Amino acid sequence: MSTLRRRPAVYAIIAAGTFAVLLAALWLGGGWPQPDIPGLPSPGPLTSFGLPIVRVVHDACAVATVGLLLAAVALAGGSDDRRRLTRIAGQWALAWAATAVVTQVLTLSDLLGLPIGEALESGFLINFSTEVPQGEAFLIVTLITLVIAAATTLTLGPLGRALLLALAVFAVLPPAYVGHSASAADHNLAVSSLMLHIAGVTMWVGGLFALVLALRGSDDLPAAVRRFSALALCCFVAVGFSGAVNAWIRIGDLSELWQSRYGLLVVGKIVALVALGWFGLRHRRRTIAALEAGTASRPFLRLATAEVGVMACTLGLAVALSRTPPPGAGSAHSSHELLGYTLRPFTAGRLITDIRPDPIVILAVAGLAVAYLLGARRWAGGSWPAGRVVAALVGLAVLLYATAGGLAAYAPAIFSAHALQYALVGTLAPALIALSAPLVPLREVWTPLRAAVEGPQARALTHPWAAFGLYAAPYLIFYAAGLFEPAQSSLAVRLAVWVVLFTTGTWFFCVALGLDPLPRAIGPLQRMLMLAGALAVQAWMAVVFLAGPVQGQDWYEDLALPWAPDRAADQLRGAALGPGVAAVTIAALLVVLAVRRRVAARRVASDAPVAARP
Repeated sequence: MSTLRRRPAVYAIIAAGTFAVLLAALWLGGGWPQPDIPGLPSPGPLTSFGLPIVRVVHDACAVATVGLLLAAVALAGGSDDRRRLTRIAGQWALAWAATAVVTQVLTLSDLLGLPIGEALESGFLINFSTEVPQGEAFLIVTLITLVIAAATTLTLGPLGRALLLALAVFAVLPPAYVGHSASAADHNLAVSSLMLHIAGVTMWVGGLFALVLALRGSDDLPAAVRRFSALALCCFVAVGFSGAVNAWIRIGDLSELWQSRYGLLVVGKIVALVALGWFGLRHRRRTIAALEAGTASRPFLRLATAEVGVMACTLGLAVALSRTPPPGAGSAHSSHELLGYTLRPFTAGRLITDIRPDPIVILAVAGLAVAYLLGARRWAGGSWPAGRVVAALVGLAVLLYATAGGLAAYAPAIFSAHALQYALVGTLAPALIALSAPLVPLREVWTPLRAAVEGPQARALTHPWAAFGLYAAPYLIFYAAGLFEPAQSSLAVRLAVWVVLFTTGTWFFCVALGLDPLPRAIGPLQRMLMLAGALAVQAWMAVVFLAGPVQGQDWYEDLALPWAPDRAADQLRGAALGPGVAAVTIAALLVVLAVRRRVAARRVASDAPVAARP
């Protein structure tokens, strides 16, 4: 029997194994079957049995959509393959949206304890979708996936496909806010680790799925597999690290791993992760080499198909785990209800000694550091200037401190710490990294970056006004649009703001300093005017803090920290620390540009007589 004719049977076996693991794990965790309790409403067997099954299908559609878009962005080599993968991803996104709607209805039935028909007739669906966290999460997923499905019908370039991939990864995260992690003792750290875990799993499983399903017959399969191998290793590390953090928060005592049903399911996921690590090691040692040598693709496809099967069963196990209460569920904890963690009274020394580790931030910064060092090593045989390496590492260290150190712990509670944090994330760290010419070594590690930087979108964004607008807009919008309090109270909004500030700031300073090769030539005077404009933005921010109303008054009143500083006086300190540090950084860069301009002028003047000789 040919491989093509055996494929439907293999997929059927994988699906059957996934649902078998789901049912067994639900039974072990106590999530199924659930006996009816006399006197209490029951949603009925259709909801009790159908909700976890639909959730597995929902997760599978999410994995397929993300994986196909990932392949279209970073794995496939030809433009025809990229377009085909994007179109297929749109079909899976429609299925993802449909399963999100069904999940929402079944979750409503489960929450109300009513059969599906009676739950819909109750008229609570709209309120559930707009006011209850579970309903809001799946409504957001539905809307985003419909946008993705519609966008895949358009003609998209590299940037458009990358934006769709980012949107798809974001769409898998809202349900993380309504699970057990949202009520854990340190719920910010629990939610952050779960978000990283889900994103890593989705890209890892989805990428392998795209290779096996959509790229198996492509001539570019060996190159795509090699690219995915590096990504899979990163995902393996991220999934293992974030899973360990999340399990530790929810379980607490190590003995609960074998003394509780939840712990036994965690052990099952650990075993699955070890098995997947063995698959990856086998690929690296045998199948990838054979594939690149052109001897055979069948060993790789067979092993990868088995790996997809194990991953699918692990998805079933994860859904069962999400419906199993952790051993400490319902226990009281000392974390601040709004902050999500315990915060000691503020002292200046605790900005140095305290930490607020975030798995997403730690791995992202570590990944950037590794990528930069690898690129610097590969560039021109390792002759990359050491000073630029130091600038990059110092900039990343500043970023890590601002987002995972003591400053990150106190920024949601003290305005001056918040202002200083944004100055470090949006100005100081990006300026230091821009001094390291980051695009050059990063292009050595990720080749698609070269095409993106040289494309028409990059040319448009390197216009001085465009780059300046990217730097100024987040500051102008953040305080004018009322995003301050949501960013202080919501981990997801806070992470998104950090990403925007750091990305736009880094791009602005890369354009303004001109150390990276960019598609648009900008004169020294224009660069200095760009930095002068950034200085004006920080001056405007200082005026807003000094003369404007107290920022986040309602948020700070709700926190009700007994040791909180006077808000008006603290905002004055914030005006000096935040815009002040940013202004000093920009002024220093202006001096650097002025010195470079003078040195260049002297060099031209000294070379002119020599050039004039016959």
